[in-house]
Amino acid sequence: VAIEGRLQTRNYENNQGQRVYVTEVVVDNFSLLESKAEAEKRRAENGTSQPAQQSPAPVNNGGIDISDDDLPF
Repeated sequence: VAIEGRLQTRNYENNQGQRVYVTEVVVDNFSLLESKAEAEKRRAENGTSQPAQQSPAPVNNGGIDISDDDLPF
C-alpha cells in the first residue's frame, strides 16, 4: 500500500485528569501496489529475471511511484 497524507498529533485530558497524546495518520489518497508474486509473473512474461530497480507499479496504473528512499522507516 502506498499512502499520501500527513501525521497529526493532538492531546486532551481524560476523565481521570491525565494528559493523553494521540498521533494519527490522516490519509488523503492511497494505492494498492502489486504483490511480489504478480511482480515476478510480470517479469517472467517480459523475459527479465532481475527485479526492477524501483518500487512495483501500482495496480491501478495511476498511483504513486515511490522509492524506498522516500519512506521514513
